[in-house]
Amino acid sequence: MSEISHSETEILLRAFPKGVIAVDLETTGLSPLLDRIIELSAVKVTKDGIETFDQLINPGINIPQNTIDIHGITDEMVATSPKIEDVLPRFREFAGDLPFIAHNAKFDAGFIVYAAHHLNTAWQNNDVFCSCRFARLTLKDMPNYKLGTLSEELDITLENHHRALDDAWASLHIYIKGLGAQGEKMDAQIGKLFNLSEFSKNKDLSIPTKLAGIVKMVEEQRVLLIRYKGGSMRGQLRPIKAIALLPLPAGNILYAHCLKTNLFKSYSLNKIIEFREVEGKEAREFIKEAKTIRPKQ
Repeated sequence: MSEISHSETEILLRAFPKGVIAVDLETTGLSPLLDRIIELSAVKVTKDGIETFDQLINPGINIPQNTIDIHGITDEMVATSPKIEDVLPRFREFAGDLPFIAHNAKFDAGFIVYAAHHLNTAWQNNDVFCSCRFARLTLKDMPNYKLGTLSEELDITLENHHRALDDAWASLHIYIKGLGAQGEKMDAQIGKLFNLSEFSKNKDLSIPTKLAGIVKMVEEQRVLLIRYKGGSMRGQLRPIKAIALLPLPAGNILYAHCLKTNLFKSYSLNKIIEFREVEGKEAREFIKEAKTIRPKQ
């Protein structure tokens, strides 16, 4: 298990004087609007010291084999674990109103907010910071900004990648490394995404009926053509590879790999006019073409 030194703690508390919590989840899939939390872990750092929260969760559904292959958490391992309605109140108490750090934090925040929504629980006033976003802005010339790659490049111990507590420690270390790279002009705020209380503006965490057919395509991360109201290809069919359905403060989105620009983008569900699946050779050609495009930094 990882630790942070006294000097690293001082750096962290300079940036977050009240303290901070690094959070990570393991889930049944990538979409908060479809999937469930199976592990919730966190590392809390305050002037009073360091505490951890680490809990397996029974999702009430079977864990798909493709996700078991990633994190190694099986149905048998969570069979006697508490359900989210028992775990989330304990985590809320543990977290208080401290800011959260997570890697690709919009996913973790989405799962937490969705669970709170279905338990009719308003979340507290927690700012959410993304260690992936922060690393892109402060730690240049990395091969990529995946948690495992950053840990290897920055010599961060990550013994059990894709287990929540180990990944939470790693995201905390990445943020510390980014803060250190900034020197005296330390600015943690450039990694901020939003505040969890902002999700109160998104009252409906359901998927529009007209998009019901997209669910299976997202679960299987298929290639689609979508016609969208906004963006540079307004009204045109654009090729994407679907990744996840997420709630965000401004509304629910389809998170996808745009195969026209080779960028990962968020598409508001309310602005998707139509969609259709692309199969076989056509799908392979779109993916091949995307690999030849160097995305703008």
